[in-house]
Amino acid sequence: MGSTIDLPQRPSVDALTTFLKSNPEIKFLRYQWLDIGNVHRLMVVTKEHALNLGNKPLKVSCLCFGVLPDDSFNTTLFKPAGYDELYPDWQSLRLCTYIGDGKKYANVMCFVKEQSRNFPAWERDPRTLLQGALQRAEVDLNMRFLIGYEIEFYLSDGSNREATRPFEHFNQFYGAAALRDNRVLTVLEEIIQALLNAGIKATHFHSEIGHGMFEIPTGPLRPIDAVDALVFCKDAVQTIAHKHGFNATCFPKPEMSPSPVAVGGHTHFSIDGATQKIADSFLAGILDNLPALCAFSMPNFDSYHRIGGYRGTIGSWVGWGTEDKDVAIRKISGRTGYWEIRTADQTANMYYTLAAWITAGCDGVKKQKELRWKDPPSLVAAMTPAQVADIGWDTKLPLSLEDALNSLETAVGSHVLDDLGIQFLNMYLDFKRLEAKQASEKTEEARLKVLSKIF
Repeated sequence: MGSTIDLPQRPSVDALTTFLKSNPEIKFLRYQWLDIGNVHRLMVVTKEHALNLGNKPLKVSCLCFGVLPDDSFNTTLFKPAGYDELYPDWQSLRLCTYIGDGKKYANVMCFVKEQSRNFPAWERDPRTLLQGALQRAEVDLNMRFLIGYEIEFYLSDGSNREATRPFEHFNQFYGAAALRDNRVLTVLEEIIQALLNAGIKATHFHSEIGHGMFEIPTGPLRPIDAVDALVFCKDAVQTIAHKHGFNATCFPKPEMSPSPVAVGGHTHFSIDGATQKIADSFLAGILDNLPALCAFSMPNFDSYHRIGGYRGTIGSWVGWGTEDKDVAIRKISGRTGYWEIRTADQTANMYYTLAAWITAGCDGVKKQKELRWKDPPSLVAAMTPAQVADIGWDTKLPLSLEDALNSLETAVGSHVLDDLGIQFLNMYLDFKRLEAKQASEKTEEARLKVLSKIF
């Protein structure tokens, strides 16, 4: 990518005027973006000012990508001079159905153009990077994708900040006991209705493995639309829970050790009309680089709490399995080129993550990589080392963010991910290493107290 990248294509501001005519009670628009550390940030703009701006950008501080999740400065690459510009993508407009009466606010996702001394314009903007990966896949390989998310979250009692459990009933996977507390049922019903009212296909809800755990899956969308919808869904979950006196978090380690409760960000990923050969090579490209890709999809110090077999999370090995929920990637039966990628959580900037997965998968297709990992005949965690070797599984998943970053550094050296931009990749490594260092210097309790509210 070069610094001369054109302004991303966006619908005309006519889309905004049409939207406002259909929703005359809107007073404010939330100009939103995700930063490098996946913090959901926004500026609230009056309807009048948004109309005056039209397709022109909103000028904001150069801090858009300048801070870590705890708002400390990114000292690896930040000069507090200059400014950034937010370019709203009017196609992403949604009525913000979870604030107030659901009629006063609208959300719009933005592209971020840096006009500061910190980084070349557009080259680390998450939506721009994903848009570039999608364009390369379609132009070079005629490939398009659909993405769906399983939104897992942990619900705790917000009236007592020390509490970790929302109610005293026994909670279990698909458990009726989890829904006997009417307070909880009210929250879940209101979340689902807010998503449906905003045009998001929320299909159902249920309790998950672990006390206080719930899940709401959403239907498939094109990748940028899917991540835009994910941002909406997570904010709706947390805002509605807070309204009813609960805390909701997608942080991967929502309880103090030794609790095994873990929150994932499982991603349903499919290729339009894929042949078996294309699907196998694409999957091989991801698996060949999976430890490095974890630096994007599991990018937090506490993400690696989910590693391990017999847990129904992601297992311990690089590999895949048909309808297997104790492995890194689950193949969905009955369809070619459709997987659930389980090595992800909701601290991941999913624009970056999808761009990285697509780049690695397309590299596999271009090189016609062989899928050397076999579908395991039984639970991998119960296999002997010899049995694991027999199915071609020879690489363990990283055990820490530092391990994943080391793998990413190796991948940068091999040029597999060059299409994302070498300068971007090196910046990301430095940013995440600083974040990991700061996290390691804090107690588990201190990390949980701050990050469970952000994520």
